[in-house]
Amino acid sequence: MKNLVYLFLFMISLSACQSSKETDTTVIIKPITVDSVAFMKESPFYITKEGDTLTSYIHVVYPKISGGNDSIISKINTYMAELPIKGVYMQANPEASDATPLPRGLEQASLLFLDEIDKLQKETPDAANLVYTYDGKGDTLFMSPTIISLYYDESTYAGGAHGNYTTSLLNFDATTGELLALSDFVSDTLALKKMAEVKFKANETKVAKENKYAFKMEDYFFTDGKYALPNNIGITKKGLRLLYNPYEVASYARGQIILEIPWKELKGIVAEKYLQH
Repeated sequence: MKNLVYLFLFMISLSACQSSKETDTTVIIKPITVDSVAFMKESPFYITKEGDTLTSYIHVVYPKISGGNDSIISKINTYMAELPIKGVYMQANPEASDATPLPRGLEQASLLFLDEIDKLQKETPDAANLVYTYDGKGDTLFMSPTIISLYYDESTYAGGAHGNYTTSLLNFDATTGELLALSDFVSDTLALKKMAEVKFKANETKVAKENKYAFKMEDYFFTDGKYALPNNIGITKKGLRLLYNPYEVASYARGQIILEIPWKELKGIVAEKYLQH
């Protein structure tokens, strides 16, 4: 991702010239570039009674955008920088709510994270698999003069049979830096829902056939068996990506369910400002 440059025509060559009798000022907007921020912290080795060596850790990589309009880009960078802080903190303090103040930075959050597992190891030395891990990775999904679409993957483990993983798809207005709600870029959510339901059933029928079981809508976690759009819908170069995370509508074993809807099918559904022709 380092030194990856997105040539926004309006950002590369845009300049504003103001002339008067006294001044002649030119403002140059720098091209948009995307780099990454990496963070790593690990606990000391923890050796179990069986002789196994366990290490808890936090590994994070997320995108940082440079160039463009500073006030716009800083909104996006601030939001992306808070995602791993919140993810690590919630892993250490799962009872915290969205209203709970976050640690001041990733370093402080990671210390709380590692301190929590250290306490558990001392309190329950006979417990198995006493290890916490947090992997976070983000990158760009799509960029245009009107959209900056990013993703952030989280993979966590805090004991038990298996860990968990989720993907967040995040669409920002490139002209304001604001995070877009679905209704901001989809003008006809009902039409999108109908289209997505057809694709969902076709996709899951195919998966069921390949795995030799019958597709039944009631097997999914939809309320009253009625189809619902996923929590994560991202804008890509090809169209819209609809993503269901594990446990959102199906079991962990089913994994993520991803549907792709091409731009040619989205005319009149996606707001014209964000529609890629």
